[in-house]
Amino acid sequence: MKLFGAYLKGRLKIIILLALITVVHGVVFFLYSVSLNPVIYSLQLLAFVYVIAFAVDFFQFYNRHKNLKHSLEAEQVYQIELSESQDIVEQDYQELLTKLISEKYEINEQRVQSMTDLRDYYATWAHQIKTPISAMDMILQTQNEGETLDVSELKRQLFKIDFYVDAVMNYLRLEDMSSDYNFDEYDVENVVRKAVKKFASQFIGKKITVELTELNVKVKTDEKWLGFMIEQLLSNAVKYTQNGGKISIYMKETFNANDRILVIEDNGIGIEEEDFPRIFERGYTGYNGRMSKKSSGIGLYLCRKAADKLGIGLKIESQAGKGTLVYIDMTQKYTEHE
Repeated sequence: MKLFGAYLKGRLKIIILLALITVVHGVVFFLYSVSLNPVIYSLQLLAFVYVIAFAVDFFQFYNRHKNLKHSLEAEQVYQIELSESQDIVEQDYQELLTKLISEKYEINEQRVQSMTDLRDYYATWAHQIKTPISAMDMILQTQNEGETLDVSELKRQLFKIDFYVDAVMNYLRLEDMSSDYNFDEYDVENVVRKAVKKFASQFIGKKITVELTELNVKVKTDEKWLGFMIEQLLSNAVKYTQNGGKISIYMKETFNANDRILVIEDNGIGIEEEDFPRIFERGYTGYNGRMSKKSSGIGLYLCRKAADKLGIGLKIESQAGKGTLVYIDMTQKYTEHE
């Protein structure tokens, strides 16, 4: 009964219109002095047509309500059982609902994938951070009484733990599209020197020579995220450069004075040719990473994400056994803001 009342309320304008038509029909017959029998017969025919029309319309209304009610009672709405649209406006509403359901499904899929990626990353990160912790534990366990504690090695392992903690925090920030960026003009040399200074103990520990040429250029970028990229790339360079190796940092010389291409070059173990198509994928370690058991497959993935958000080009050239060159192209971002 409640449903029928709702139906009548929704059709109130039509009911009033039909009642007015019927009244006008009767008045016209009266004015023309038509006998009563044809008037009554005409009204009966109209009433019969009205009843049939309303019965069919109510049946369709009931079916649409039942389908929508069924969708509302579902725990998760992935699709709606819709009846055939009655007019173009209802068709538009149905298309809008279908679009919203599709978008909801896509967002849900993205959320599930994001949670899966985050879980996988934490598993990798936990394995990664256990290495320096185990190294520190080994140093302390093998420390004999009266011997001098190797503080420098402990500091190097502690640096790795701190670096990995920063990495996971930056991973979460990069996953959030609303991360704040502060674009301004920064001196590239200052950003690079901060990163190099941060890794000083790692360079000393592996006796790696760092050659830093004059980087007298400025770029419009976000200092924090550019520094983060350089730190990740330096971390890889240190990780895959043998003791006594060399890392060079310089600006690439080109014919265009507006080019801003920073190069980080090492003479480490390099990258196998077959690994190049996937080096920026999350979790991909490559042949050398698997062999050395040092790679988590996260560093270059994070660099690529940060570069994309900053509008920076990132290119890598490498040859197995001869070293790697990383090109950080800040030209586009510089010219956009200039």
